[in-house]
Amino acid sequence: MDKLLTLLATFSLGLGAMAQQDAFLEDFVEIKANEHHFYTHKYAISAGEFNEFLKFWNDISILQLSDKAAILPALVNKEDAEKYLEHISDTYLTHFRLPTETEWELAAKGTSAPKRAKGLRCVDCTKPNGNGLHGMLGNVWEWTSTPEPEGDERYFIIKGGDYQERPKSLSPKTRFAVSKDMEDMNIGFRSVADAQSLEATLQINKANAIVKTLLPNEDITIHRHNMQIGEIAMDFGDTPPESFPITVDEDTHQIIFCCMQNFEFEQDGALEIERVIHIGLPFDFDPSQLSLAKELEQLAKQLMETQNE
Repeated sequence: MDKLLTLLATFSLGLGAMAQQDAFLEDFVEIKANEHHFYTHKYAISAGEFNEFLKFWNDISILQLSDKAAILPALVNKEDAEKYLEHISDTYLTHFRLPTETEWELAAKGTSAPKRAKGLRCVDCTKPNGNGLHGMLGNVWEWTSTPEPEGDERYFIIKGGDYQERPKSLSPKTRFAVSKDMEDMNIGFRSVADAQSLEATLQINKANAIVKTLLPNEDITIHRHNMQIGEIAMDFGDTPPESFPITVDEDTHQIIFCCMQNFEFEQDGALEIERVIHIGLPFDFDPSQLSLAKELEQLAKQLMETQNE
């Protein structure tokens, strides 16, 4: 959790779209145990969030939800849950998915049996568990990506139990296998992302926020695998071995974005020799923002190293 907050804390930089992304990504909690390292959302996906997804696709099954109904968990079959996760993956350029049964249990570890409820409760109405996650037991069942039996893609494990179960019978180990098409039970879902994928997205968001602060009049965007500078796209793979995508010249107070490739030819007798010349694009920045420029340089280095792993 501390790592996520550190990556998010740097910017109150006034970027509307970036701020919206951060508000969503801020609700992910880091889970790290043994060989497992992932982030999971604090809350089950709400009916209101799922309805917005349906509106985006002009789906005829859009519901008119009251404010109270909008904050209840979305009740969906597995296919619809995965369609939603695919949608937000495209929106945030991060691969979101359903948790495995093991991941779900790791996230639910330490969750206390809830008090019996008369009906569904809003996604954030229950007390969080030790990991900061809400509603893990006794509100809705939640989909996992684990088939039952193994290899059978018709039935999948659901976890957590819903409000109709006896509270004392519920624990993080509570499980049930249902058809992936099941719609007659209270089954919701929450999103999970692999740590490397989500952290790379946060680094990219942070890098772009810094670029907008340092060079507000320039059209520069950093992506996962490349940078777009005006109409010029420069892949991280085009960077020479001795360089990184972004370097800071402390003497001239310039940020140098690397690299454009230029080809030169020279004649050596009957042979024509081709040489590749790498050209960096320099941009001046305010000397008082040197520390921010150095932070951008380090973020770009980390991103390139991640791509090469």
